[in-house]
Amino acid sequence: MFPVSTSCTAALINDIHTDVAVLGFANYVVVLVTQLQSIGSLVESVASAAAAHADPDALSRSVQDVPVDVKFILGSSNASAPASSLYQILAIHLTQLKHAQNPADPRPLLLGVGLRLPRELTAPSSLDDHAELPDLSAYMPLIDAVGDVVSKCRPW
Repeated sequence: MFPVSTSCTAALINDIHTDVAVLGFANYVVVLVTQLQSIGSLVESVASAAAAHADPDALSRSVQDVPVDVKFILGSSNASAPASSLYQILAIHLTQLKHAQNPADPRPLLLGVGLRLPRELTAPSSLDDHAELPDLSAYMPLIDAVGDVVSKCRPW
């Protein structure tokens, strides 16, 4: 595919200026989302090969049923860190969204993401093992907002 399809936009997400760029290369879809004016972490996510060759009944399944493999390319994959958990969930959500909008597109997604975590999503300051991490459902408004902005730029 030449030229590379590109789309850039900006939006206020959680009252913070957020830049979004989506690039459609022949072998990858690159999504950059930043509130920090830097790429931040790079996360690769791939819809399962089984999802790419799904049967006709698969179209009736929920987008959340598509299995996704996630790998950190750059940045921490420490599952106990709220940012890492958020970035993994965001990569899965965007890959499932891409698959739902174009199931025939087999390209993996490369997500560059640098977001400011809302205060309620930051890790406890205590190193106490009994301190609770935030409920993952608390990420959903932020993830949905990013998904909405990326959907407007979609090159798939």
